[in-house]
Amino acid sequence: MGVVMKLRGLSELGQGRWEYRRRVPEAAKAALGKGEWKRVIKARSDADLMRRYALVEAEFEREVAAAKAPRKKLTPRAAWEEALREADEVASGVVGLDGDDAREVAAESLASLGRSPLVVQALMDPQRSPPALTLEDAREVYVKEKLGGGVGPEHRSTIVRLERVMRLAAEAGLPASTALSDLTREHARKVRDHMLSREKLGGQGRVAPASVKRELGLLRTVVSYGSRELGLLDLVNPFDRLPIEGLSAATGARVAAREKVDPLPAKVASAMRSKLTGDLHLIWRILAGTGCRLGEVTGLRVEDVVLDGPTPHVRIRWHEGRRLKTLSSIRSVPLLGDALEAAQAAVKAAEGSAYLFPRYARERGPDAASAALMKHLRGFTTDKRHKVHSLRHGMKDRMRKAGVDKVSQDIVLGHAPTNIGETYGGEEGLLAVALRALQAVAVYEE
Repeated sequence: MGVVMKLRGLSELGQGRWEYRRRVPEAAKAALGKGEWKRVIKARSDADLMRRYALVEAEFEREVAAAKAPRKKLTPRAAWEEALREADEVASGVVGLDGDDAREVAAESLASLGRSPLVVQALMDPQRSPPALTLEDAREVYVKEKLGGGVGPEHRSTIVRLERVMRLAAEAGLPASTALSDLTREHARKVRDHMLSREKLGGQGRVAPASVKRELGLLRTVVSYGSRELGLLDLVNPFDRLPIEGLSAATGARVAAREKVDPLPAKVASAMRSKLTGDLHLIWRILAGTGCRLGEVTGLRVEDVVLDGPTPHVRIRWHEGRRLKTLSSIRSVPLLGDALEAAQAAVKAAEGSAYLFPRYARERGPDAASAALMKHLRGFTTDKRHKVHSLRHGMKDRMRKAGVDKVSQDIVLGHAPTNIGETYGGEEGLLAVALRALQAVAVYEE
C-alpha cells in the first residue's frame, strides 16, 4: 500500500498501521491535559486510510475547539442533538461514500478508536427516540431567549433568583433532570411546601408567602415558556394557580408598593441634602427634582444632560454602560431649580469624562451608590419604608397634590402608559408635557 501525498501529522508505523500526531495549541493544553494529541490508525488500503484519516483529523479539530471554548455539561437532549450534528459532519467527511454506507464506515471507525459513543449511536440510528426534554432544557431556553444568555448586568438579579429557585426545587425532590412531561401537581406542592418551610436569613421567622409566590411564579414562567419554545404545546403546567397558604387579600399578602416605600418626610430629605457631599450630594438633588430611578441618574453620560435650549433636561437612554428597566423608561425629564443647578455642577465636575458620575457609571455602580446613600439615610430615619427610592415616590405624591394628571405623571416617571395612543408623538411634545407637570409642582410648593 502506498500513499501518494503527504498527510499532515501522519507517519507510517508498518504493517498497515499509521500514527496521527499533532501538537496541541497552547490555548487548549490545559483543558486537554497534554501537549500532543495522538491516534493509531489501521487501514487496509489507501482509500481506507484516507477515510480514517479524515475522521481522526476532524476529531482532533473538534476536541481542540471545545477545549478553547469550554462549556458546561449539556443536558441529555442537547447532547443528543449535538451528536446528531457531529454525526452528519463526520459522515460527510467520508471520501467516496455517501448515505448509509458513509455513516456505517464512520461509525465503525469511531467505535474502533473507542471515541464518541454517542456520535456512534447517532451515526447508526439517527431516527431513534431522543432523550426527554427536562426542566433544565426549559431553564436554558428561558435564559437564552428571555435573559439574553444571562450575560448582561440587567439580568444578574434574575439569574441569581433563578439559580436559587432551581436549587430549592431540587431540594424538594424536583431536580433539573426531571422530564417536563413527567411534571405533576404533587411536584408543585412539594416545592411550594419546602419553600414555605424555610427560615428567613438570621432566623427571624418563616419566609413570607408573598416571597414564595414570586419564586414559584418564576418557576411557573420557566416551565411555560420553555415547554412552548421546545414544542411541548400540550403540556399542562402544574404550577398554574397553585394555592399558597397565608396568601390572600385578607392577610394583606399582596402589598401595594406604597406600603413598602414611603415618601421621605421633608425634614429627613433636607437633612440628607445638608449631610451629603460630592457626587452623592449632586445625585440626591437630581433624584429629588426629577423622580428618576437611581440607576437612571448614575448611568447618565455628559452628552445626556442638555443645558442649552429653552428646556434644560436629562435624556434617559439605553447604552452599553446602563440598561433600562422598560421601553417606557426611555424619556426626557426637565431640569428645574435645584435639580438644574446640581446637573450644571455635575457637568462641570465631570469635565474630561464621558459619564456624569464616573465613579458609579459601572456594573453594580447603582448598588454602590444606593449603599452609600442608605448608610447616611439610616442616620436620620430607621423606618424601613424610607429608602432612596422614596424620592421617586415623593415626586409621585407631589404631582398628585399639584393636580397633575396621570398621563403626565407617567411621562415624567417613565411608567408604562395604559393606552397605546399615549405612546404616540415626538420627544419635543413629551418634554413639554413633562415640563408643565414639574412646573405645576414648583408652583404648588411655593
